Amino acid sequence: MPSSKGPDPEPVVCDRCGQCVDGEWRVVPHLALRIWQWHFCDCMQTAMAYAAELRDRGQLPEQQRARREQFDHDQAAWWTVFPQWPRSTRAKRQTFATFEPRPGAEATLAKVKAWAHTWPQDGFLVTGPVGTGKTHLVRAVVHAALAAERHVLYTSTPYLLERLRPDARPDAPSMETVLDLHYRADVVVWDDLGTEKPTEWVLDRLYLLVDTCYEAERPMLITTNYGLNDLKDRVGDRIVSRLLEMGPVWSVGGDDARVQIARARLAGVS
Repeated sequence: MPSSKGPDPEPVVCDRCGQCVDGEWRVVPHLALRIWQWHFCDCMQTAMAYAAELRDRGQLPEQQRARREQFDHDQAAWWTVFPQWPRSTRAKRQTFATFEPRPGAEATLAKVKAWAHTWPQDGFLVTGPVGTGKTHLVRAVVHAALAAERHVLYTSTPYLLERLRPDARPDAPSMETVLDLHYRADVVVWDDLGTEKPTEWVLDRLYLLVDTCYEAERPMLITTNYGLNDLKDRVGDRIVSRLLEMGPVWSVGGDDARVQIARARLAGVS
């Protein structure tokens, strides 16, 4: 750097465009110091930006690796309490790429893909008969969320409630812990809402958790085999009303894929 007490640096000529490049002294505030600032031409600015990019690229893999390790470490807080995802072999292959849209599911597939691309604040509720791909769709979103380093709480509602029962195992999480995990997650995914027996205790716990996500504006992605009217009978008006305010309802139709697979196997045997 030129000395702030020396003469002005001589102008230089750009080898590429031939422009004469000069500069001026600038005063650094509060330091009583002058520095020489070059007025670089476009060629020089482009070259310096490219050099900086190359330098940063060399550091990027290490930075990405460190950030990913920190993300995985933090995500373990959710996997420890709700280990269904890391224990599921099936979930690991249920991505958007492996989803085979059947008649009645194409439109919802497009909507769910768009959601996972933009990450809006609202969640969504997916309804439809058994075996139409609802679980596969939300699990595909979980894959996308984890790839984007967004913390996910994934569970089925029967498993969620089993973890919260007063007579559960000694290592079961407290309600306060589960509420906190819902509050801190970037995405909350509940599979199979409505399959649990609707006791007063069950409905109270579900409402507290839904209300926590509602107040914190955490997106909830929920699947259910029930239509809205039947779902209200299962979990109550209060919960369904909250969910309807928190995002749209999308439906999938078609036949049960599991039944079709079973029929194909039987046909192959015969």
